[in-house]
This record gives sequence, structure tokens and C-alpha cells, in this order.
Amino acid sequence: MRTAMRTQRGSTLLVVMIFLLIFGIMTASAFRGSLTSAQAIGNMQWRNEAITAANDAIDRVLSSADFAIKTAQVTQDVNAAPFPLDVNGDGVTDISVSFPAVTQPDATGTPVTRAGPRCLRAEPIPAAKLDPSLPADLGCFGSSSAGSSGLGVGTAGGGVSTVTQSPSLCSNTEWSITVRAVDAVTNTRVDVVQGVGVRVPTTAIPTCD
Repeated sequence: MRTAMRTQRGSTLLVVMIFLLIFGIMTASAFRGSLTSAQAIGNMQWRNEAITAANDAIDRVLSSADFAIKTAQVTQDVNAAPFPLDVNGDGVTDISVSFPAVTQPDATGTPVTRAGPRCLRAEPIPAAKLDPSLPADLGCFGSSSAGSSGLGVGTAGGGVSTVTQSPSLCSNTEWSITVRAVDAVTNTRVDVVQGVGVRVPTTAIPTCD
């Protein structure tokens, strides 16, 4: 009788230990899953903060046409003093944004490594496409282009010949701007690329790909 009771107690203890082991494994798995989810949420938040900082930096670059006229100087100034972002308001810069060195093919397909805004193409604006009534177009008329406003010239046979248009003083340019936001604490690094078109004086057109 005593032997049977001892056997039952031993079996009960074994069953309890098995259940405790199962519960322990389930608890560890749940904890690991929660930790992974927390890390994923944290990584997403840090990435979103970096993207926000990068977009804010791009907006500040685009607030002036200097990036298209003084590209080298703007690149040097920004990389010397990157755009700062204080995320938590403690007075300490959390994220810095600058122009990274990016390797891209040029017009001939040759890989070129450089930093800063990249001019993709530039096209002089014909005087015929300008409107003298618009303040933005008025400054693009030169002495020669203003005289040839796109009007036709009558011919002896009663027809109209088209006046050959000379380029205006302005050109349309297209740019690709890549900035990199870096969070030194979380080691988050995000590159954001923005395309933009801007009108610049023809004499200030940079070398484009």
C-alpha cells in the first residue's frame, strides 16, 4: 500500500515538473516575442524620426536657389555644420543631416563619387515661352530676346515667317538631392533622395550629367 502511494506521489511530481517546464517555455517564448516586437517598434520610430529630419533638411536646402548656383559652397557648408535635430527637446542634437558621398554614373556611364546636389540636366528657356506680364519671367528677357517676342514677320507673298528665337537669360534645371540622417545613439542611418526643378540664370548653370 505504501509502495503504491509513493509511486503515485512520484508520478504526480513528474507530471507537475513537466507542466512547469512547459509553462516556462511558453513564458520565455512570449517574453522573447514581446521583446522582438518592442525592438521592431523602436526601430520603426527611430527610422521615422531620421526620415523627418532628412525631409526637414531638404526643405531648408530648397528654401534658397543657392544650392543650384553655389553647389560646391552649399555642400561644403552643410557638411561642415550638418543640420541638427533635437528629438526630445533636451538641448542636445540627436540626429545630424548632411550630404553623403554617393557613387552614380555620369552622362558617359562612368561611376563618379561625389557629395551634394546633383544637376541632372539643364535647358535654356526660349524667349517665346516667357510671359512679359509675369514677374518671374520678366527678369529672363535680355536685350536680344526681348526684341524677338515670338511674333511672325510678313513676307512679300502674304505669308508669315517665324522669327528665329534666341535663348532667354534663364534656364530650367533638374536636380537630384540626396541627404543622410544619422542618429549616433541608436546607429540609425537613413538616406532620402528628392528630385526638384529650379530656374536659374543661364550664366550660372553648373556642369550637369
